[in-house]
Amino acid sequence: MKAINKGLKLRIYPSEDIVPFIHQYIGNARFVWNNILSRYKDEYESSKNIRPTLSTFNAILKGLKEEFLFLKEGESTSLQQVIRDLVQAFNSFFRENNSFPKFKSKKHTRNSFRLQNNNNSIRIDKHKIKLPKLGWIKFKTSKEYEETISNSKINNATVEFKNGKYYAVVNVETTHNSLSYSSGAVGIDMGLKKFATLSNGLKIANLDVTYEVKMIQKYQRSLSRKKYGSNNYRKELKKYWKWVDKKSNKTKDYIDKTTHNIVSEYQTICMETLNIKGMMKNNKLSSKLQRISIYKFIDTLKYKSSWNERNFIQVDRFYPSSKLCSMCGYKFNNLSLDMRIWTCPDCNTTHDRDINAAVNILKEGLNILSKEC
Repeated sequence: MKAINKGLKLRIYPSEDIVPFIHQYIGNARFVWNNILSRYKDEYESSKNIRPTLSTFNAILKGLKEEFLFLKEGESTSLQQVIRDLVQAFNSFFRENNSFPKFKSKKHTRNSFRLQNNNNSIRIDKHKIKLPKLGWIKFKTSKEYEETISNSKINNATVEFKNGKYYAVVNVETTHNSLSYSSGAVGIDMGLKKFATLSNGLKIANLDVTYEVKMIQKYQRSLSRKKYGSNNYRKELKKYWKWVDKKSNKTKDYIDKTTHNIVSEYQTICMETLNIKGMMKNNKLSSKLQRISIYKFIDTLKYKSSWNERNFIQVDRFYPSSKLCSMCGYKFNNLSLDMRIWTCPDCNTTHDRDINAAVNILKEGLNILSKEC
């Protein structure tokens, strides 16, 4: 048994009188984030040595509440969560060389706010969830999720408006029955033509979401021809959201099953550290990456490895896994991207490019693991 934090998603059905408050709290969270970020950005541009702290942002938040009284009408812990997230974003910027925190817009950021559970202010009872300032709201989820929430400590709940629907993602402290120990080890090479290639020669095909993407594009075109806000626009928008959800759910199910199979079979899992953000800037790669959700796959594999006490090793992204001969170690510098099969000039071994890369990733991962032990 392993103690873990887990997010469980509920579909909630707020009444008409609660809906405006949900959108107000979403707007409040975005307003506080953007306002504090704007003030700090001005200070940072004048002095790069200034480091934000929770106490600094708390002081700014206190001033904002005095200046903008509508913030006092909202749920207070949700604004505290905003400044915690902003401090964390800056810590990632300074310590992990991530990009500078960005401003949030209505259209291009997650429409959500997070509520902290204080003195049992968040709880469930008979298919209803109690949320601070919002009261009791009906929800639907699986019996398993409902039982887990009922028998676990609730940390917080994130209320989200997505694709015309409302959700509450409840973060709980619970226990997880780890999978039994496995002696196997595997290297994984991520790709575009094939979703992934394993060092044992297995190639995992990409999920086919061609039809879902086609339908999404169809309703995108239809929406562009409708008058914004009209009845016809709203009808088409529901159809558009329906297909976005279908694609999202299909992708999630595929990733869950694929990662479960890998974690079940192998004790040590080795992968490259991919520069997803850099790859997304490449217009030719961007749409393919969005379809196959490599980032989500890696993230899911990482936390499932942690839950099940697996070794998850990431090899440096500059490690030349494709160019090294996995038999003799010769480095073939003339290997081009279109060469899927190549023969080592030194030992005369013929390689499948992706399988060879996966084998090298496994070798390097095991080398890293041996140094850590």
